[in-house]
Amino acid sequence: MSSGRVFRFAPTQDHPANHLFVFLHGCGATAQSMVPIAFRFQARFPSAVLVLPSGFDPDARGGAPQDWYPTRGLNVDNHRERVAAMLPDFEDLVRREQTNFGVAANRTVLIGFSQGGTVALEAVKAFPGLAGAVVAFSSRFASLPRTGSRIPSRIHLVHGEVDSVVSRVYAERAARVLEALHVPVTLDIVEDLGHALTHRAISLGSLRLLQGIYERRRATLH
Repeated sequence: MSSGRVFRFAPTQDHPANHLFVFLHGCGATAQSMVPIAFRFQARFPSAVLVLPSGFDPDARGGAPQDWYPTRGLNVDNHRERVAAMLPDFEDLVRREQTNFGVAANRTVLIGFSQGGTVALEAVKAFPGLAGAVVAFSSRFASLPRTGSRIPSRIHLVHGEVDSVVSRVYAERAARVLEALHVPVTLDIVEDLGHALTHRAISLGSLRLLQGIYERRRATLH
């Protein structure tokens, strides 16, 4: 069901809410565009609450395509500032949903495509501990984490080999920087994929998330 511009779906029947998955659509898309992807993740995680918010850019209203931050005149110099300006509102949204569903931050996952993935990556960089994991498809950091940054989240990057909108180079560079910071990170480059979400990419993203959760549980048992 929806409340305003946020769609929410409860866990599948007979499952208590054990995880909170927040799905962030791409530039010029809508929250509804992430519904098929969200249900694909819930098939692997039946105890997950699904939350699909719409972008915050005030230039778009109602059911119109949304952006998370303005893209008109966007360039290398103002990208970081535009993302940073909307991050406090995004943090408020995530914290509110965590409280509403009684799900801890370490059981929260931010899952984003393109611009939505950038928001997810920048959010866990700006607010350490906001979420336990990020799955970012065809995305990039607005600015790479600096030396000494603390990011206590698992990061799963999935990128098209022939993405001409957001080059795979951004994902490869991010993976190297995160590894140097000792952040648990995976990188999957999907052969022959452009700037799109496909069955293969979604399956890889949800699989890496599942593997990361199991690895974390195993680490806490030792």
